Amino acid sequence: MSAEFQMGVLLAQAYEEQLPTLGNNRLCEVAGRLTSRLRNKNRNHTFKLDQSDDLNACAIPGGFIYISEKLYTLCGEDIDAIAFVLAHEIAHGIHGDANQRFLTKSVINGLLRFQTRGLSLPIQQVLTQLIEQGYSREQEFRADRFAVALTQAAGFDPQGGCRLFSNLWKISGASKPFGTYFSSHPDFGKRIERIEQRIKEI
Repeated sequence: MSAEFQMGVLLAQAYEEQLPTLGNNRLCEVAGRLTSRLRNKNRNHTFKLDQSDDLNACAIPGGFIYISEKLYTLCGEDIDAIAFVLAHEIAHGIHGDANQRFLTKSVINGLLRFQTRGLSLPIQQVLTQLIEQGYSREQEFRADRFAVALTQAAGFDPQGGCRLFSNLWKISGASKPFGTYFSSHPDFGKRIERIEQRIKEI
């Protein structure tokens, strides 16, 4: 068992202590189609819904991926949009973005204490901040590019990403509809533009 996966297991346990989670058959079916197209067949992934109050998704080291019920519900019957979200989060794991974000010295030390003493308030606060702060804009664009290729390879329509961001764009005038999750992300219009460009390229 790799150190990344060991830390990921602890992170996932800590995450699920803060937020109730549940499995979903349709989510797992979509995820299975995506992961079957990955080159590295040895990389494990686990996909769950969580009951966050925000529209968000999260990749934790070790292949643990969560999507909030609110975001899942927003996607509705658009299975291609769900696939795009999952593919985007898979990309953050493969590219090492999740490791860089979560596996800091303070978090690792907190997780090691968590094994014997439970999750302390300071580490809860650190994890919450890490989840909310998001990735850099370039990391987001790179994950979008990967998601276009992976969804297409798995037989989904990558335009699902454009439809999702269009819906988010429409409701973004509401008072903080996404919490702080999307505050560090690129502009929705720019992401749609780049996704459409990438679709043309491949």
